[in-house]
Amino acid sequence: MSQRQAFYPPKKAGILLHAFLSLLLLGGIAFLLVLAFSQPPSWRLVFYLLGVILLGMLLPLAAYRGYALLKADYSLERDGLQVRWGLRSEDLPVTDVLWVRPASDLVKPLTLPRFALPGAILGTSHHEELGEVEFIASSARHLVIVAALEKTLILSPADPEDFSRRFQRVIEMGSLSPLPAHTTIPAAYMNQVFKDPLAKVLMVLSAVLTLLLLVATGLLIPSREVVSIGYDFNTLPMPPVPSNRLLMLPVIALFFVLLDFIAGLFLYRRAEIRAISYLIWAAGIFSPLLLLIAVLLTTMVRV
Repeated sequence: MSQRQAFYPPKKAGILLHAFLSLLLLGGIAFLLVLAFSQPPSWRLVFYLLGVILLGMLLPLAAYRGYALLKADYSLERDGLQVRWGLRSEDLPVTDVLWVRPASDLVKPLTLPRFALPGAILGTSHHEELGEVEFIASSARHLVIVAALEKTLILSPADPEDFSRRFQRVIEMGSLSPLPAHTTIPAAYMNQVFKDPLAKVLMVLSAVLTLLLLVATGLLIPSREVVSIGYDFNTLPMPPVPSNRLLMLPVIALFFVLLDFIAGLFLYRRAEIRAISYLIWAAGIFSPLLLLIAVLLTTMVRV
């Protein structure tokens, strides 16, 4: 085998599940916002906002897992195996592989990692015979064990038998130029990002400003029944509106901060365009900052 062959994990059920979870989280955010807008100004608005922010933080995770599954594949060639699953990647030289076989051959079944879901069976668990194993899989019914010198991977190609058979043939053929070993783990990647002083300052600052915006909004709404939102195009004062309309400000800020955070993470991986990620994270500071200034100016205007 000289050409690369791509094997894909089962995707349909996982993508549908994560799309449903994303829509469910969006619905929860919308529901909390409706509750917040329908209530008279009170301290309960702060709790509604906290709920919106919590669901807003879970939404990118669900969307990321769905996107990672959509792009996931296992590429097999004579020199080794390449696994791509979102930010997780593994290049395994064939010379490091000891054996490959379907998980159904085990006497004692594998224990799935915590929080395993269809389409996202990710993480580690312990097996009595194999020791610690890492799952990079989407379906518990299609598991294949790839045992190497320093690690054991659990994958889920759509056809485990065919994948195992072809991989075994690669092992028997040997490699003239083994694939360089390489591992990228999302947790380690995030640790690398936060060790970058500039990246850390920019992201922490945007998070702090968003939190300050939430606090300022939560303090202002109970103290005012209506607020002025500025002037129209004819420089005439606009009619005052209920103060709970200000709830949209931290929601808007959170949306842009999360969007900038995710976009910056994807671009940061490539050193040649890393400067763009800094610019994106820096831009993420301005949304909560400008909205916070707007809220502070609103406190100075009596209607």
